[in-house]
Amino acid sequence: MKVCLMNPLNMIDLGDTDLTLSVNTDSLSPPLGVLSLAAVLCDRGITPEIVNINKLFLDFFKNNCGSSDFLAFIIHHLESLSFDILGLGTKCNSYPLTIRIAREIKKRHPNVKIILGGPQASVVDIPTMKSFPFIDFVVRGEGEDTFPNLLKALSSTASSPELEEIPGITFRRGTEIVRNPDASPILDLDSLPLPAYYLDPSINDYKNISLEVGRGCPFNCTFCSTSGFFSRKFRLKSPQKIVEQMMFIKQKYGVNSITFVHDNFAVDRKKIIEFCETLLKCGEDFSWSCSARTDLVDDELIAIMSKAGCHGIFFGVETGSARLQGIIKKNLNLSDAVRRIQCADRHGIDTSAALITGFPEETKDDLRDTVNFFIDMLRFDNVDPQLTLLAPLVGTEIHSQYRNRFILDHVYSDISFQGKMQNLDDLEMIRAYPEVFPNFYSIPTLYKDRTYFKEVLDFVTAMSDWFRWLPLALNQDSGDMLNVFDRWRSWRTARYIDNSDIDACGEPYYNTRQFPEDFIEFVKTCYNNDITTAKEAISAAVQIENLYLNRDKEPLNERNERGIFNLTSFPYKPAGLHTAQLNVDYKELLLCLRNKESLEQVPIEKVTIAFQEAQGKQNETNLLLLSPLSEELLSICDGCHSVSDIMHQSSLSKAYVDDISPEKVLFFGLIQLFKQGLIEVSSLPIGKVSHVTDPESPKDMMAIMAK
Repeated sequence: MKVCLMNPLNMIDLGDTDLTLSVNTDSLSPPLGVLSLAAVLCDRGITPEIVNINKLFLDFFKNNCGSSDFLAFIIHHLESLSFDILGLGTKCNSYPLTIRIAREIKKRHPNVKIILGGPQASVVDIPTMKSFPFIDFVVRGEGEDTFPNLLKALSSTASSPELEEIPGITFRRGTEIVRNPDASPILDLDSLPLPAYYLDPSINDYKNISLEVGRGCPFNCTFCSTSGFFSRKFRLKSPQKIVEQMMFIKQKYGVNSITFVHDNFAVDRKKIIEFCETLLKCGEDFSWSCSARTDLVDDELIAIMSKAGCHGIFFGVETGSARLQGIIKKNLNLSDAVRRIQCADRHGIDTSAALITGFPEETKDDLRDTVNFFIDMLRFDNVDPQLTLLAPLVGTEIHSQYRNRFILDHVYSDISFQGKMQNLDDLEMIRAYPEVFPNFYSIPTLYKDRTYFKEVLDFVTAMSDWFRWLPLALNQDSGDMLNVFDRWRSWRTARYIDNSDIDACGEPYYNTRQFPEDFIEFVKTCYNNDITTAKEAISAAVQIENLYLNRDKEPLNERNERGIFNLTSFPYKPAGLHTAQLNVDYKELLLCLRNKESLEQVPIEKVTIAFQEAQGKQNETNLLLLSPLSEELLSICDGCHSVSDIMHQSSLSKAYVDDISPEKVLFFGLIQLFKQGLIEVSSLPIGKVSHVTDPESPKDMMAIMAK
């Protein structure tokens, strides 16, 4: 019996060619679900074929297939393989595509058994099999025991009676659909083999490998489907087993960056401490990330996790509204949540603070609290706030409570939206089978239209993407970022700026450069005239953000081979360096923003700053205050004048400092700029290709310094 297993597509930018092309294979992770299942099959003598659909998706676009049909591309690949069983993993966002793959394979190969598994098929098994007769089986819940038993039954000559005895499957008995009782959760996760990473053809391309370390969550948030899929049974592998598997991954594949797969890693504090201590004792360096609740970690635990190599934590905060925290049964103390996030930031841990909006009971005050929480996270260098729109996932309390009120308004959630453009065949299925694809539907909101929630989401997300400090400055100055949004919306409408417009490349308005340019104009002409209490501080923030926005419009110096600093070298400003003259102390402004202090206390004084984009951190800066001499020197460093030329500029030739000669002052000034990274030097004039004579000797430089 030949088996092929395919994971569900989980790339949310389906249809966005530019975003897809920016993704490299090494940024993907192995398809953990199907590889875990494959490991169990291998132990029983069955080696399945593994198809990583995310890798196929990248190949589809990078081989210039973006204008053709992705389904046809997948089917072409599957046709090159030989199998009797096709097992398809499922997720809510790509479930329509999965169904279309199953339909096409069944049409071409009627004898191939189509078996669905994973979160989505598990909870909509009956509606799926009623709607799509080409689906033969659904394996519900955890499949490591169920799937091999199903394959064994299918290989038996008397398979029908055996099927009746397999818990956790849904199948057909003639025209009848039979749903066997649920399978028990696998309690001893240490007993499961390591996922069969070796079956993934791309295993040597990954820079990060995912590792399942546990299953289940003991909590019961109204919007989350995790507890239903894993029966609320929290389990964690032993610390020794986790470290053993991490060591194997590093030794076998040369990867020490591990993503822990577990929705709530930190439930058992004692085990997490034991894991960290075991990892530290192993003598190997690892970088790992996990998910946790903010009320299950404390400063001491975060410190231990950081010491043991934790570089990333996903915190599901869900809402900034204390009222909604109770309604959705998350029940976090938001002040404590901020303290835990701040602690992780201090330890240099990259932290995601995830929020949701569009709850049916959500008022404008609730939304305001969530928006303010989102913007407040921008105070921290290592925190990435995220905001998504609610989707009614099957198996959740919200789905059960509101299932009779769903609407298809095409205001999609990131949770279920495949990207900017939905496939027309997918949309047809979504409309025809709402019970199979409920996550694409919406729950009406009681107090504001969902389009309002969606635009607020797009607005704050764009603010965090396009700007660094301006959103925080506006939030602290006004005390109400939602009010800023409303004023912006009114201003935009009066200016006939339609945020629903799609540009020539198909980009939504808030994704385009036009948005930040319009918003800066709004701040200058409307906000600073009608709302602000700290005009100079806001103006300074705008000035810096505007320089960032226009940095790609600045001509870049053509770099020759980098030279050594000497009298004949040609200094120039490196790419990413900007200078600005401000009316406030910018460093004090940043301190006020970080510490949530009044912007009115920022000193009003004229300063010139130089700032560079920190390598590897978008919109992050290294700041230096410039003296008048440094400012003027920097303005002359254009790559066309040598160090010797600059030292003899007439405007600076009288730059005596405490009776030190002008030449020495200018020479040392240029050296300091070079050491600070504010200038680089080339052995040739910028844009020139002619040979330059040998640089002057150290003796010549020493002669200048001795004057």
